[in-house]
Amino acid sequence: MKGRALCPLFAAVMAAGCLSGCSLLPKYSDPARVEIGGQTYVTGFYDNLWPVGITVGEDEPPESESEYHFWWKVANAPFDLYCAQNKEALYWNPAVYCRESQFDEVKDYYADPENYQYYIGRYLEDDTSVLLSEEDEAYAERAVGFIMELDTTVGVGGIFDPFEDRKVALNVEWLDWDRVTVYRVSKDGFFTTLHMELALCDGALYSAFSYDEQTGQTIFYRFDEDVSEHMASLFAAYGLLENQKTPS
Repeated sequence: MKGRALCPLFAAVMAAGCLSGCSLLPKYSDPARVEIGGQTYVTGFYDNLWPVGITVGEDEPPESESEYHFWWKVANAPFDLYCAQNKEALYWNPAVYCRESQFDEVKDYYADPENYQYYIGRYLEDDTSVLLSEEDEAYAERAVGFIMELDTTVGVGGIFDPFEDRKVALNVEWLDWDRVTVYRVSKDGFFTTLHMELALCDGALYSAFSYDEQTGQTIFYRFDEDVSEHMASLFAAYGLLENQKTPS
């Protein structure tokens, strides 16, 4: 049986964006719950996570079909899971559902860092990914935690930025730094945290926020100093830095 894995994360983001503008229309929305085989399945248990590694046979028909979705059983999962592909989706971008009676257990499982492995790499270069050792996981988890906080808080509207005290301005041109990333993948291989672009310059780790063409400065969010120092040393140790620039 042939397998089809998820598209790269940025493609999934594009697909989600294409659908989100029409999310009020039933044909573009993923239902909150569905009945399959006499059981109720619900979604919403994987906040701040993206489905990865869930494969479906290209020549295998879906197990069931609703008006706007195809449904497949997720094989080799630790729980009773289904994935649904919207018929109008431009990319393979499934929503994942668990049995309603298992919801709390499933949500707790995927929220627990103990059930993940941690990776670093160059941004959008999956072949550079490096699995970190257990001794580095605590620092990586703190970095991932901050990334998830930024993703859910910054740019969602409003004038209050809870991370205003983390902003720094550096005299470095936009994208004139090593573009790296850190993330974790669930040990079952089904979910990952966001592969956000991070900036490594002057031996420190940042998340870029904006660029001021008039001053030539880039505004960054800085990571905790000890996390920044430790992660920067890992990127260097694994040969993931190419053209690091030192801001003036």
